[in-house]
Amino acid sequence: MNTRQRLFNRWVIILVALAVIASLAATIPWGTSDKKHSTLPTPVPTAGLEGSGAQLATLLTSARKHTFHARYAVRGDKALIGGTLSLEWWNKNGHSRVDTTRTSGSDVVRTASLVNGSDGASCQQIGSGAWSCSKISVPNPGDPSGIIASVTSQLAGRPVTQSNAKVGGRSALCFHVGGGTEPIDVCTNSDGVLLRNSSSQVTYELTTLETTVSDSIFTPPATVR
Repeated sequence: MNTRQRLFNRWVIILVALAVIASLAATIPWGTSDKKHSTLPTPVPTAGLEGSGAQLATLLTSARKHTFHARYAVRGDKALIGGTLSLEWWNKNGHSRVDTTRTSGSDVVRTASLVNGSDGASCQQIGSGAWSCSKISVPNPGDPSGIIASVTSQLAGRPVTQSNAKVGGRSALCFHVGGGTEPIDVCTNSDGVLLRNSSSQVTYELTTLETTVSDSIFTPPATVR
């Protein structure tokens, strides 16, 4: 795997990690999960982060308080992405799921990463074949720092600037993260739901956002082994 593919895969992993964070946080008394907020969450002090960097980290992790179904289009170098890619993310009290569909010619590979409370599963379907699911470890709710670190480690020690913008007609808080291997731009809404994540190679951008999610979506598509 070359450096560009590693950079691309890193951001897929981060989105899945954020979904896991969302599920783990359901055990923390945040209040009414579906309530819409008009103010930004107060930045939480995080090692190596301050100012706009701390605000971005807090927004990304605060999405865990909300119920949503987000669809994303992925644009970029098809050689890097491995064809065309779409991504969906469902989040609800105690449950999260992130699906990807990757198409290259006539080949289609689907993945589903699920967390239900303390249970996690990673599933895959190749073409029209059967789904297969395997159990994955989920950190304890009292010790989520390993997953949060997978996100904030991309921000620590890098300059972050903040601005207001629009993404697909939605009001957005956007952050430019400089330095590092490659600068990135990240936009969220005021609830912390990711609206856009962009580098010079690949852009994830929200296409639809819904606030109702059926419990049935969190059932793995096959027996977890």
